[in-house]
Amino acid sequence: MMESLALAKALEIESRAREEQWRRNEDLFYRDNARDPSPFVQWLVRMLAALIPRRKTIKKADRLEISRSACADGRCSDQAASCRV
Repeated sequence: MMESLALAKALEIESRAREEQWRRNEDLFYRDNARDPSPFVQWLVRMLAALIPRRKTIKKADRLEISRSACADGRCSDQAASCRV
């Protein structure tokens, strides 16, 4: 029991000393706490970044805007907002 209390006190003292070092040197804080994201997180972010604009494009193309008319040379015809090939 006493060993665990002594260990907790030692960790607290060490933590306070490290915080004091961080206050004096901000770069040290960022070096200690900077971690590269895991490969899974990097992959997930890339996938989301690629899918979000694609979904917005598809959503825009799927709008039903058939009621617009195009008139050229005196002829009028209904047209869709998007053309799919």
